[in-house]
Amino acid sequence: MKLVEMKVNAFLDELASKSPAPGGGSVSALAGANGCSLILMVANLSVGKKKFKALSEDIQNDYMNNLEIFKSAKEEFTDLIDKDTEAFNALMDAFQLPKESPEEILTRQNEIDKATLGCIKVPLKVSALGLKCLRTVESLIVNSNKNTISDQGVSVLMFYSATLGAAMNVLINLPGLTDESLQKEFKKTIDDIIKETEVLKEKLLEEVMYLLK
Repeated sequence: MKLVEMKVNAFLDELASKSPAPGGGSVSALAGANGCSLILMVANLSVGKKKFKALSEDIQNDYMNNLEIFKSAKEEFTDLIDKDTEAFNALMDAFQLPKESPEEILTRQNEIDKATLGCIKVPLKVSALGLKCLRTVESLIVNSNKNTISDQGVSVLMFYSATLGAAMNVLINLPGLTDESLQKEFKKTIDDIIKETEVLKEKLLEEVMYLLK
């Protein structure tokens, strides 16, 4: 059964078990999906209301266009919940391959390299998508129902958790790459994501806390 098809309690029990997957990568993707769902709830409580209708047509159109980003991101985050666990399991399977002969050793190493790349690319997608959501959410905070500002704040925290949590999963797998140039490339990409994420998180939460006062 896919993780996303589990009931909440069953998923939490699986997460708490001695099995190393699902782990932080899948939880990071779930955090992103939760953030998108919260923002979509906020939109459902905002669009069509008197204050929303009072906004300019351009602002309303931008708002609706941004909602499409979150709808798409929700589906992608949800898909990545299972993909992260699948990537980890593929790496564990590669480590179990026989290594008695030179041919087996070479085959095993090639499979480990391929699986390690998967364990980097999946959380990198989560991290990049989380950053995209953080970049997009500000315009919704300004123009949404003010009674949902706490929900909007939690969505920011969810996107932050998704972005930084997935970044950590990229970093922990980088030493497993045998291609040093590729390792450096991924490291720069994730460092840039982390840097921008920290700035956006502080800015957005400051805005949310101001509106809550």
